[in-house]
Amino acid sequence: MRYETGMAFFFDVFSKSVMVSFRGKEFTLPGPYPDQRTAFRAAEQFCIERGWIDPHAKPVSRFD
Repeated sequence: MRYETGMAFFFDVFSKSVMVSFRGKEFTLPGPYPDQRTAFRAAEQFCIERGWIDPHAKPVSRFD
């Protein structure tokens, strides 16, 4: 999946939280998340809700 320039996620194995760097700002999603994969999915969803367009998302049809 392609991220925007400067977009990054960091999983903290001790607190089970994820730090998100997105569009020049940093956020912490407290979780707890059971693993890095789950944390990164939450971080991606967080960014989508703030305007990031996932290049691998399936297009939504008005006719479905």
